[in-house]
Amino acid sequence: MTDLTHRVTLDEYMVVLQQRADEWLAGQKSPNLRFPPLLEWFVLDGDEAMVDLPEPEQKPDKPKPQPRRYRPASYWRERIAALEAQMAPLTEPLINDRAAAGGVALGVKRTRRIQAREDSRLQRYVELRNQLEHAQSMLRRAESREAGAA
Repeated sequence: MTDLTHRVTLDEYMVVLQQRADEWLAGQKSPNLRFPPLLEWFVLDGDEAMVDLPEPEQKPDKPKPQPRRYRPASYWRERIAALEAQMAPLTEPLINDRAAAGGVALGVKRTRRIQAREDSRLQRYVELRNQLEHAQSMLRRAESREAGAA
């Protein structure tokens, strides 16, 4: 096998490994290999000292994460007040007459239109309710954070 007698670069070392593999294949009587031999098989002890490895690349410094900025409790109080103001008109019915709202005396088209409007108002109310619950939980967290910091 080819021995290293002087320092070589990484590319030259790969050529030496390939020569060792070729010599090994030539020495086999009937090579019955499905795959060529791995070059790792031909690395000899002491080769590491004779190969000049490239310098490892310097990884860029990781950016330092910015500290979290939590919204103060006053923000969440204002948000809750705004959501409650948006929800208030949605709780009042479009038609105060319950019989008319159910379809009696309005006609088919008006009944369908009123019920569709009520359905969309209900969907909006549910969306606002979810946002309100979130804002209330955030207010509780903000108040506990501010109480702990004081």
